Amino acid sequence: FPDRESHSILGSTFLNPTTAAGVAFGSGGTLMRKGPARTDRALYCKVSRNKWGENTVEVVNTLGIEGLQDSDFQEHSGENPVQKLDVYANDVRQGYRRTMAKSSKTGLQIKASDTDYQEKVCQYTKDVSRHNSDTTGEDCNRSEGKVLILATVHDTFQAPSKKRMFWVSFPDMETTAAFRREVCLDNPADLPISCEYLDRDSVDIIDRSGRIATYLIRYLGTGDIMGYLWNVKSAIGELPFSWAPLFCDKFLHVFNNWVPEAIPSKFLNKGREYDHNCMVAVGEFGDGTLKRFMERMDAFIKKYNDKALADDVSEGGKMITYVEAESQADITALNAFRFVAALAFKTYVVGEDLQGISVDYGLPKNYEGVPPLADSAVKPLKRMRYSHFGCNVIHEDIAYALGVDTHTEHMAFKHAVEVEGGKLPAEHGHGTEYRAPQDTQKRWMNMDPLNVLNPGIGGLSYLPKYGKK
Repeated sequence: FPDRESHSILGSTFLNPTTAAGVAFGSGGTLMRKGPARTDRALYCKVSRNKWGENTVEVVNTLGIEGLQDSDFQEHSGENPVQKLDVYANDVRQGYRRTMAKSSKTGLQIKASDTDYQEKVCQYTKDVSRHNSDTTGEDCNRSEGKVLILATVHDTFQAPSKKRMFWVSFPDMETTAAFRREVCLDNPADLPISCEYLDRDSVDIIDRSGRIATYLIRYLGTGDIMGYLWNVKSAIGELPFSWAPLFCDKFLHVFNNWVPEAIPSKFLNKGREYDHNCMVAVGEFGDGTLKRFMERMDAFIKKYNDKALADDVSEGGKMITYVEAESQADITALNAFRFVAALAFKTYVVGEDLQGISVDYGLPKNYEGVPPLADSAVKPLKRMRYSHFGCNVIHEDIAYALGVDTHTEHMAFKHAVEVEGGKLPAEHGHGTEYRAPQDTQKRWMNMDPLNVLNPGIGGLSYLPKYGKK
């Protein structure tokens, strides 16, 4: 189906993720027209105890596929959807052609994506677009390991017939936010494919410590070869030597500047000159979406720059500028540059003998600033902010000198985000680091009443049955 796309066409495939992991954490922030990974059509397992006190595994089947519904299997026949799916998957792996399965009437009525997302993301309200503590949908969604997901069904999406990509630079955050509001989120039908924000610290750190990684992604992609190299890096880090965990990042940092700049200078020079930058990808979806977006963007830039000239702030100041990616090579380079942001930060702090914290959080859709650090907070050496700008989900990597209590600073920053109405974490999961809201904890406890799967998540107890008798 060349005119259709799956939910994710990027993905950290060399990190061995699964579709199930995307559903369990609600990933997919880059995709403004598709929304986060979400489906209510799934096959998953829950661990519980039956009325006779026996521990059991319950298979929940909401796939909605003809021939795989629970009603298609006779009780005590020995057949079940798990076995039938295993046979199907094995046939596909061996190259056998199979008749494509069809959705049942019931399945067609069940959501296989966040169908309301385009409308929601354009509503400029105090609500947060998406976050890990969201309790809506089938239990598999944002379950964070509390159920075992075996299979999922997902919608596909129309592929653009034409695509353009721009690096847009802004003189201040106020103007950047106005661009998001007036151009990117003007209406649900005309959403861009993606809009990724990078501040100057992000550009500087990726360029300083992420060139090698960017080139590797550009030319090797995110498949098996990168997976092999990632495994080699991990293996070196696990060697029984004190220097082993830092060796690869030290190496990448030292030799970074031996290789050329990883993106064309027409983009990088703007990133070095301006504090606020957006990488905007726009597509044509058959009804003039590309043309309308370009008209809005051109009108916005003209309006701002004409006002700047009239106010005489252009002299010695800055105006909005944009540079277009003129080839597929340009687009690939920009995507890789953004992709390696988190990797580059780790390499940077190791290479510069610093330490840091990494935070992902969702801000209210109408929030247009930067969460201020508390007066008592230690001043960071670098504050690297890059975001999925459309949904206002921010990734922030903050570098400190050695000796700073980063846990204290981390928790203080979490509080600062929440004071502004934000929610943390947004898409990387609670782990054992963050305490989930009470309704989220209750939902997870109902999924896994014995606390067998992923104990300790989100501030829950590590004890069997959560310490209850």
